Amino acid sequence: MTAENFAMAAEQILDRIVDRLGEAAPEVDADMIDGVLTLQFPDGSEMVINRQEAVKQIWLACSDGPARFDHRNGRIWIDLRSGNTLEQHLASILARRLGRPVELGD
Repeated sequence: MTAENFAMAAEQILDRIVDRLGEAAPEVDADMIDGVLTLQFPDGSEMVINRQEAVKQIWLACSDGPARFDHRNGRIWIDLRSGNTLEQHLASILARRLGRPVELGD
């Protein structure tokens, strides 16, 4: 994957997450600046999701623990350790934090 393709794919997934969060979890504030998506939860805690160009991954950092996602099959971002997609991982964290199921889709 070229640097340009990576940047485009990463931007697309982060934009898609912001759009879906607006529908699925409007109580979570999402702010994206320069390819870094910061989510703020109602309890004041935060999560940061950003692209790591050097290793062509998307990294997620929060108090639930870090995760790293690789682009696979031209369309999904997957954590090779757990096998979960970025959307599945994020939905799981959101469900725990918000106390209800959150569907972000894949």
